Amino acid sequence: MKVRTIFFMAVAIIFFSAIIGHAAGWQLKEMGVGIYVYDPAKYDKELQIVEKRNTWSLKELQSRNAFSQASGKVFGVWLMGPPVHTYLNKNGVPEYGYKYRLTDPKGNSTVFGVYSFHGPGFATSSINAWIPGKWKIEFMLWQRSNEQVTPIGSFDFTITD
Repeated sequence: MKVRTIFFMAVAIIFFSAIIGHAAGWQLKEMGVGIYVYDPAKYDKELQIVEKRNTWSLKELQSRNAFSQASGKVFGVWLMGPPVHTYLNKNGVPEYGYKYRLTDPKGNSTVFGVYSFHGPGFATSSINAWIPGKWKIEFMLWQRSNEQVTPIGSFDFTITD
């Protein structure tokens, strides 16, 4: 009986250490909310942050036309990790993607994704935050080989009138 227990414990330790070690191929460098540049010619090559902060006025965002890609400067969130080429699997496919959960001030949560990172290792998502109040975003790393989802980080941001 002891041998069986020790065997199962050893297998569990090896299994979980393999998962943790494999996820070590991806590390968070930055995440934030604010206004970033949306340039169709290079949106997937370079992350350009115009302004980062956790409190925004709805009137300011509207006056800056920050809810439209046509303005070239979009309100949203971003996430940055290592370059995609550093975590390709044996088939040359990225091992990691991401999801996020957005919770509005009314408490409604929606999970978005799985999405891919751009080559340099970042991702952006515009946010239509038309409701004043406290918002929350939670980023999750998705691993292709086992479909495991691991929390990366989260933060709150506020939209005022």
